Amino acid sequence: MGSSRDGKALLARRLRRALLLAAALGGTVALLWWRQRPVPVGVDLLLVGGAAWDPTSRNTAELFLEERPATPFRLVNLFNRPDISRSPLAIAALKRQGVRYFISTHPSSHALASLGEFSRGDALAINAAAASSALSHRDDYFLRVVPDVLQEQRALALAVHRLPDHRPLPHSRRRLLVLQDIANPAYGNTALAAFRANLARLGGWELEVKRLRVSAFHPQRDRQLMRGPYDAAYILAGMFQPAIGNLSQLFHQEHPEAPILLTPWARSPAVIGNLGAARAQTLLASPFPARDRKPEVKRYFERFRRRFGYSPSALSISTRQALELLDQALASGASNPEEVKRFLLSRPEHRTSFGPVHFDAYGDHQAAFSVFSAEEDQGP
Repeated sequence: MGSSRDGKALLARRLRRALLLAAALGGTVALLWWRQRPVPVGVDLLLVGGAAWDPTSRNTAELFLEERPATPFRLVNLFNRPDISRSPLAIAALKRQGVRYFISTHPSSHALASLGEFSRGDALAINAAAASSALSHRDDYFLRVVPDVLQEQRALALAVHRLPDHRPLPHSRRRLLVLQDIANPAYGNTALAAFRANLARLGGWELEVKRLRVSAFHPQRDRQLMRGPYDAAYILAGMFQPAIGNLSQLFHQEHPEAPILLTPWARSPAVIGNLGAARAQTLLASPFPARDRKPEVKRYFERFRRRFGYSPSALSISTRQALELLDQALASGASNPEEVKRFLLSRPEHRTSFGPVHFDAYGDHQAAFSVFSAEEDQGP
């Protein structure tokens, strides 16, 4: 009798173990199935006049998927046109097609115009390009892997303050020419105010601000802006416009010994290639060190160039970080924008191929800046 009861108990234990094992296996299979489901991700493709002109973000995403084939992203083009009013319409159209995640390279003005599309939790963007402080401290679903303009301009003002003074007969204050691009006011106006306030606090410089549209570069006209007793120039422009390099050349011709500072949004082979003889006098600020100082950055640019035949702008680095962070969130089991946001904001630090990303409570990245010569940031 006892033997029969023991046999039944043993059978019951084995059955329970088998059921638990089946449940565990089922959960694993379900997780693997969920992980392999194609997840549509909108990736910017910048347009001018209806033609694609900068495939950097799309190529960055393609290289990422080639190097990490287990990532279940299905790339969807988000056509980003110069007309700011069309940005929210393009995002809304992709949302109607089921896209819930966006790797955004919208600049500040475009990002602000589109912010309403990321306010309700039905979609989430990780932005790699919008630095305006008007985007900071918002409890929404628009996260950024780039520091905001206040951090950026504090670093640039300090870089100007530290410039060596080579004047044979120095006077009390040096003169800085600031050339402000008017094309992206959500960035440029805030940047100028922050830079001016920081440099005034540090002292020693007098600013002269001249405004222009960088994309409308005209050598004869713009040369007039450069003339004057200036000790340095700061070209406050972004969006990786090649004409930033041309303006730097003009200033260098008028002031061969004067240093030139550029924003992080000029760190592009197209800009550097247009510097000419001004390269030796040009300084770049960036949240990423010069590629010759950071082997992983140099290796990445080499891989990118081998794959696509050109060297990308620094935008590729922050875009790659955004892709890695979204992949980490989905791999953790997050299955909707709310859960992705919770994962990304619940940790003080996330590791990426190019170093840590530190989000604050609002999804804004906190980072230090490096300042280096354009000659240190040669392409492969």
